[in-house]
Amino acid sequence: MEKYEISSLIDFMTILKKISSSSESFFFRGESEKYKTPLLASGYRKNKFPELLKKTKKEYFREVGYSLDSDSRENFIAYCQHHGLPTELIDVTENPLVALYFACESNRDSDGIVYVIKNDTHISDPLTSKLFDKEVDIISIKEEFNIASLSFQQSGGSYIKFQNTQFYNLMYGDFFSLLILEDINDNYSHLNSKLKLCKYILKAHRKGVLETIIHHQSNILKNKDNIYELMELLDKYSEKTEIDELEKFYSEFKSLKFTKEVKIYPDKNEKDPRYDLMSELGDNTPLILLFIMAYEIRDEKFPPFPKIIYKPSITFDRLKNQQALFIYQMSTDKYSILNPSDGDSGLNVVKEVIQQIDFDYEIIIKSKNQILNELDSIGINRKFIYPDSDNIAKYIKEKYRI
Repeated sequence: MEKYEISSLIDFMTILKKISSSSESFFFRGESEKYKTPLLASGYRKNKFPELLKKTKKEYFREVGYSLDSDSRENFIAYCQHHGLPTELIDVTENPLVALYFACESNRDSDGIVYVIKNDTHISDPLTSKLFDKEVDIISIKEEFNIASLSFQQSGGSYIKFQNTQFYNLMYGDFFSLLILEDINDNYSHLNSKLKLCKYILKAHRKGVLETIIHHQSNILKNKDNIYELMELLDKYSEKTEIDELEKFYSEFKSLKFTKEVKIYPDKNEKDPRYDLMSELGDNTPLILLFIMAYEIRDEKFPPFPKIIYKPSITFDRLKNQQALFIYQMSTDKYSILNPSDGDSGLNVVKEVIQQIDFDYEIIIKSKNQILNELDSIGINRKFIYPDSDNIAKYIKEKYRI
């Protein structure tokens, strides 16, 4: 992550030119001050109970749903965000000047921040961002993993059930893409998701703790021999970080009975001939299993996971002008970390963890009033950002200081 500091619009444009020279595209997020936890959805700031977000959204829909058109109903989470109800969404924009405006708009005596986030939705890899345009597709992701986690735990890791959602289909294809790219380019594996997942799992694993992946003894007994074999391998490579060590771990992991015998539903190879042809290049089952293991392993951090980008079809004038879209910030419950000396104590202690949204550049904004005047001169102002009657009136009032 690189950090810059600016005090004028020209400074900002100079930095944009510098970081854009790599021909990459970005999402931008402007925040009016430096928060302890940046890039945090409004629904997670004060709320310690994620289920409360569902409750408030349902209550809001009961109050206003009758008056909404079909687009607003189908993308109600975006409607909630637009009208100020806390949600799991983070507003971002494809227009850096809009993000700069938001960074300067309030808290004029504090430095603002523009976060620059790489747009990697075009890269076919399991951990790169995934783009969706329907609320049902993003909301279903949490339910997808609740079901997958439950089936994985209750079967002692021998069975994983997915819901065949759009997210699962994208991930399934991306794991095959990873195999294809590795086959074409031997060096690709040094950068891809496979080793990131291996590294995360090995760092989180505690040597000598049987319940690292499967959390209850009763479920461990259902697949006892295979789980013991897996734990021995995790103990052997625990906290290994070098590329060659991670590759050795993965090679041995593929050969485990735990890996070879796991059943994943739905098996897309049986239903789609395209996947059947892809499977000749290799088996993506070990990669899917790693992904679930990372999601389930005892840790206090959110596991490696793609950013969920949400660009709804719903169109408010504000969304159009702001070139706005959203990051849907995931959360899950993680079982507490155990050490060998803990015995069975605390096995059921869970903690909510929230997905960290990584950024590539941080631009600190000084001289907010000056920059707002410079933005106004090129048409980026309150009446452009908020094109409703009340805000246009407020813009005119501020302009003439009346």
